[in-house]
Amino acid sequence: MEAQNTGSSIRPIQDVDAIAEKAKLQLEDLLPKAQTLYFSDDCLANASQLTLVEADAHVIDHVCKGGSLVIRGEPSDSAVLCTAEKTYSVREAETSNSLLLLQSLTGPNEIEKEGPRHVTDRQVAGTFYTYLELRECQPRLRRLHRLLSADPYRGRLHPGTGYSAARLAEAVQASREQLETALRESHALLMDGEYRFLECEYEFHVFSLITKFIDENSWSSVEVRRSLTLETLSELEPAAVVAHCFDKHMKPIGETAADGGEPLYTFCEDQVARLFARLLLQPMKTFNLADFTASWQQSVPDGVTTSVDQLRGLAVVNSEVSPQVVVRLAPTDLPDDAPERFAALFAVKQHWTADELHPYLEDLTSPSVKMGSLLAKNTRLTTKAGVKMYGPKHAH
Repeated sequence: MEAQNTGSSIRPIQDVDAIAEKAKLQLEDLLPKAQTLYFSDDCLANASQLTLVEADAHVIDHVCKGGSLVIRGEPSDSAVLCTAEKTYSVREAETSNSLLLLQSLTGPNEIEKEGPRHVTDRQVAGTFYTYLELRECQPRLRRLHRLLSADPYRGRLHPGTGYSAARLAEAVQASREQLETALRESHALLMDGEYRFLECEYEFHVFSLITKFIDENSWSSVEVRRSLTLETLSELEPAAVVAHCFDKHMKPIGETAADGGEPLYTFCEDQVARLFARLLLQPMKTFNLADFTASWQQSVPDGVTTSVDQLRGLAVVNSEVSPQVVVRLAPTDLPDDAPERFAALFAVKQHWTADELHPYLEDLTSPSVKMGSLLAKNTRLTTKAGVKMYGPKHAH
């Protein structure tokens, strides 16, 4: 829709011709429609009340479909902007050019090539020298872990502190979809409309009830029945907790019981192994690797095989010392700042494989900052026995 002409404010076509002549432009090369810009009376007021945002295709499409944009986090946080699916860091950028905001402007492809030459007014609604720059980033989930870990669920007498989805959405700098994914992947318990983490010892207690019930029924590790287990153990612990622990540590085998068609379950080896590893790693930060792996394998139920690969994100193996040790290390134990985080990692051991570093660096990457560039900037690559290893950028 074209702006309303203001009568006497429209410049005559002769003015356009005179300007074109001074610019040494040929009139036959110009389109018949000329557009002149005028600053509206409230141009300055508009500039103080509006903010320009540089947006990518996803943000534009999200807004055009009626979606909302939300600034998330606490007042002391660096701002992030979220759509329903993605998170963006926000920073103010300056430009040496004036950015003019117009209600309408006709592009060259929209103007008829033939026709009488004429002039149309366009009003400038605002002039800007700054704008908000959006850069897609990883969701900032450390506060989620901190909130849910501070006061975990320990049983009916010690329910801990729970958080509704709405409260977490306000505090955690992540989109709704990313927050839901994080809650699911971290195995947060949803009970009575609130999310909680289970205390490690309490989770082990409930899992022990499950394994004891399996033994009492003389079931093999591949013929565990979910409904009967939940029905019986819910008399001892809350039904939501029993179901949560069962679903986290057991998985269907794709077969049903011969006597009733009920699906059969077996141990989810990785989750069971990680539970026992967390329990063993709690008392101390560093353990002799041989002693730890032996105790670890002896502690898990029959049918579960442990492997150091299952320690990913829980602990790392340091083979640079003798005897070799396993060091308890969670991603949330490390600083937010990239250089400080690398310094903390290299304090644990001097050389890492890319696979070992990945769980501790993943949240520092983004579509514009790939893992490779992060490693190139902060580490020095060497090769040992044909294996690529990453060490400190500068030797001390």
